[in-house]
Amino acid sequence: MSARVIPILCLALAAASCEKARELVSKTTSSMKERVAARTGGADAAEADAELRELVDQTPEGAVFRKDLPFPARLEVHTTRRQEWSGRLYQTSAIERRVEPLKGTRTSVMKLERAGNQVRHTLEQSAFNIPSPDNPEGAGQALADPLQAIAPTSQPHTFRKHGNAWKADSGSGFLTAALAKDLSPVFEQLLIENALAPRTLWFAKKRLKAGDQLVITGNSLPMLLAGNATGSLTLKLEAFEPADGHPCGVFSVTGDYKRRQVPDFDGVFTDEDVTIQSGKLWLSLIHPVILREELDTIQTIKSGVKGGQTVRIQGAIKVSVKRAWKAPAS
Repeated sequence: MSARVIPILCLALAAASCEKARELVSKTTSSMKERVAARTGGADAAEADAELRELVDQTPEGAVFRKDLPFPARLEVHTTRRQEWSGRLYQTSAIERRVEPLKGTRTSVMKLERAGNQVRHTLEQSAFNIPSPDNPEGAGQALADPLQAIAPTSQPHTFRKHGNAWKADSGSGFLTAALAKDLSPVFEQLLIENALAPRTLWFAKKRLKAGDQLVITGNSLPMLLAGNATGSLTLKLEAFEPADGHPCGVFSVTGDYKRRQVPDFDGVFTDEDVTIQSGKLWLSLIHPVILREELDTIQTIKSGVKGGQTVRIQGAIKVSVKRAWKAPAS
């Protein structure tokens, strides 16, 4: 759960510097183990897929967040991430230190495919939308995302596991090989964070019902945050409803956390200090994965590629992440 930033900033700074700066926001039971999630409904499905509902273990006493079903070996995950930025960007070079307002909406769409020991990543869309000075609330000017290290392309990046290491698939090209070199040590973390692998910790077998509250801290944080994290998050189960046809429990969430060197598929590593002022998480009732996030946050981020320049951003970020999670039939 985080906002990803990347140090290719010239266009963003030029656009943002023309903006009227605003003040930063202040702390603003099924036993069907051979069957797995095979389908989901449409993007706006109001009801859970019928076959997936059969896998839900729910009674009047509450629901079990299952972790006993075999995790699918084949997956397609279509992720749409939208981030509304209102903050300041700090950039330091050998000759100067610059501070610029950063306000706009960043949208990225990526497709992830996993077939056993092969993973394919395709960045389908990445853009940064700067609001117009004449219409701050309007759509504004859409730019090619200047905060994205990898430009959208129809050419995917394919990785394959050899022994214990993830490497570029043969014939994938120089860029994929360079990415694989940096990402291989943290590739398993990437899989978990992007719902291509189950989270290492999940709920106990106790049934949960609407109104139940949990505090996630210490060794329990991998339930929600892959990698090394510190902090404390409070969850309250609000309801049961599907995300893109997939049965979920919807939790409200507040709290604070820190993570260091959080990887992304574009080769960026981010240090993040995050306060979640309010938000909701859609957690699968069938597998240990997070399928949707809607968060109002205050963040301090330091981000960059290995061996490259880093940037720091502070401010308010509204984060929306939606994952269309499908396990195609073999």
